Amino acid sequence: MREIAPLRILALRAVGPPGCQPEVTFGGPPRPTNKKKDGDAIETKNNNNTDNNDDTVNSTTSFDPPLPPDEPTMASRLLRSLRNSSMTIQPYVAGTTRANASDVDISQPWVMAIYPPRDNDDNNNSPIDETNEFLSIENGNHAVECLQMFIDALVESGRAGDDRLGVHFFREWVQAVTGGMEAKPEQQQQQKQRPKKKQKGNSNSSRQFDHLPLGSLSLHNLASASIHTFRSMEYANVGSCLGTLDLTGTHGLTDSVLTNVICSGSFPRLQRLSLKNSRKLTGKAVASLVKLRDLRAFDVGGCFNIHPNDVIEMVQQHPGTRKGTLTEIYAGGLGWTDVALETLLSFTSKHIKGLGIGFSTYLSGPGMILILTKAAGTLDRLSIPFCTGVDDAVASALGKALPKLAVLDIRGCNKVYSLTGMMDGRIAAGNSGAEVSRHLFVLARYSGISNNSLEETSRLYRNELGEPVFHCVLDGGGTGGGVRR
Repeated sequence: MREIAPLRILALRAVGPPGCQPEVTFGGPPRPTNKKKDGDAIETKNNNNTDNNDDTVNSTTSFDPPLPPDEPTMASRLLRSLRNSSMTIQPYVAGTTRANASDVDISQPWVMAIYPPRDNDDNNNSPIDETNEFLSIENGNHAVECLQMFIDALVESGRAGDDRLGVHFFREWVQAVTGGMEAKPEQQQQQKQRPKKKQKGNSNSSRQFDHLPLGSLSLHNLASASIHTFRSMEYANVGSCLGTLDLTGTHGLTDSVLTNVICSGSFPRLQRLSLKNSRKLTGKAVASLVKLRDLRAFDVGGCFNIHPNDVIEMVQQHPGTRKGTLTEIYAGGLGWTDVALETLLSFTSKHIKGLGIGFSTYLSGPGMILILTKAAGTLDRLSIPFCTGVDDAVASALGKALPKLAVLDIRGCNKVYSLTGMMDGRIAAGNSGAEVSRHLFVLARYSGISNNSLEETSRLYRNELGEPVFHCVLDGGGTGGGVRR
């Protein structure tokens, strides 16, 4: 939940009484509905939506999107002027009246990034410099931030629904991201084409949007989202400028919606997608992610109807695996085994940077050490919470085997009593000539590490300036602490 700034809410009058509707705010007064010859309305009523999103009915329901207003409304004009405002970007404020433990993660908040953007790749794994850096919406601006605050406020107040997040709202989001830039006309293809390959056509159609800036959108915990929410995004052409999408906890998300809308070619530029805790999804949904050819990072953690083999098969077939661009895979809570993990690493070890395989009681400590060592040259983010096979010996071995590790999640690993062994392992790796990351961020709530143990380790391991070379969170904090993008 983002802190709501009053100045920006003035630009979006739709936040207020339940009777206020963003579709009217951005689209103007409702126009008379066109009638078919038989007298039935062309446009499908939103109140026909249900939470179950029946695959055979709602996924095929169609309606004509409303036309944009002849002239921008007052709220639209205010937002568009806000986009070009000279006000400084504000930091993300972690705080909500409905705090959720699942929001603490090495990759969450999914749509946040360090601001100002970091240009030096060698510095990407260092912690946030609190004097000069902070978290803000990735590729955001004031107008995008205002709209995101509105979505957060709706979710927090329980007022969200298809009648609020409709086509006009998402058109305004596209306007906020692109500033009104239009797609290039689809040019005649001069090279040989193979019409039978659908992905080839998707690739060609996405090129007309390549010049548009990419934005980030979070529907985090929007439980009321249905097929109409995503169809509205599709009709508003959100996919032309959407690079990061957070659908964490979106319980209305089904295999049909993901396959027929998000992965159907309407969102060709998606690079980062979180489906965490969207528990209606199955292996069919994961298989459709192959169509998102630009995908670089995804999260399916907590989707208990998905099996590790579903993830393995998708990753193996994804073009980003061959190119080395699919670098972050977060799939905790799926029941990983040593065999499954070894299979996954067999074709990702050369390029994987972020990996989440937590809540896996079948992973053994020695197995993790042997398998994860294969990714020693690239892996810098590892999430293994509540893995019973992790103890002090395993932590020490991982510290030596993974010298580039900069972010680690060992929450719930109650057999780990100290970080001294891990830090010793990192020093040993450095002495042997390996490149060691300069700082380590650790989430260790519910582990066996005590405050006294942490203080002792902190006194032993410091840099040349006398500062600790690691930061460990033992309580419920740490939200955003693992973000390095």
